[in-house]
Parts: sequence; C-alpha cells; structure tokens
Amino acid sequence: MTLRPITRPLVQLAVLALPLALAACGDDMRMPWDKPEPVAETPAEPAPPHIPEPTGASPTRQPLEVGGPTAKVATAEARSLAVTDLVAGGEGWAASVSGSTARFQPQGAAPRAVDVRRIPWSGGVEYIGTLSGQPFVLRIKGADCGKQKLTAMVRAGGQTYDGCASPAAPAAAPAAS
Repeated sequence: MTLRPITRPLVQLAVLALPLALAACGDDMRMPWDKPEPVAETPAEPAPPHIPEPTGASPTRQPLEVGGPTAKVATAEARSLAVTDLVAGGEGWAASVSGSTARFQPQGAAPRAVDVRRIPWSGGVEYIGTLSGQPFVLRIKGADCGKQKLTAMVRAGGQTYDGCASPAAPAAAPAAS
C-alpha cells in the first residue's frame, strides 16, 4: 500500500506531533509505572501554647476564691478521724499507736518502734513511717471487724497483714460551741 504524495507529509507530521501531544498531557495521563512516588505531607508545626496573662493575685498573699454558696464537705471518714491512739492486731501480728509512735510486733519477733505521720483520708486514716529502711503503713478504716469498730491493714517489710483495730482510749467528744 502506498500513500499519495500529498498525504505522506501529513502522516509524517502527525507522527512527529504525537509525542508533543502526549507530553502536553498532565500527570493524570501517565502510565501507572511512570507515576512519581507520592510525597508525604509534613505536618504543620503546632502553634506555641497560649499562656494567659497573670492575674496579679498570689495565693500566698490573697486567697483565690470561687464565688457562690459553699458547704462543708467531709474529706475524712468520721469513725476513724477522732481516733488518735489505737491498738490493732491480726493473725501473726500486733500493733499500737500512741501519738506519733507506732509499735509493731510480728509473731515471733521483738516489738519495734516506728516514728509515724498520721494522714486522714476519705476511707479512714493512715500512719506512715519507715521500718528498717522500708515503708511502714498502718491503714485504719471505719468498717466493723467482728467485735471491734475498725479494720486494720499493715504493710511492713514487704509483707501485708490484715486484722482489726479499736481505740486505745475512748475518743474525746467534740466540744460544744
């Protein structure tokens, strides 16, 4: 098959123009193997945090108060809050607290004195100190324990002991005002 002499230059021109026409197409017309790797978007830098201007009030000089009615809320358990001196014991241990000193005696060992700090909390009161370089905790809760009014838990020397407690002396009645 031979082309007429006039159509031959047109075909040659079309063959030469075809790559230019394909090159003019955007990235959408590329073949799958010819597409560039997708570029991961870098996250925008977060804005610096907004720090509000100081109010000028210092809680050490002026109390910060919230307006509106207030009501007293109990933050400690009432049964154990009034107890300052107590005796506690359980299977294999005994303890007593007088002032800031607790006396703890595991079964078969000599009693040991521990300087403790009394910390009231919503479930009762804790006496915390250090015994032989390890934490000593005597936790008293206001739950009935048989014939005694309070429950006790001691954590000393990596061991936990459960038992009961009662006031060493009756708690003083609050003064009437």
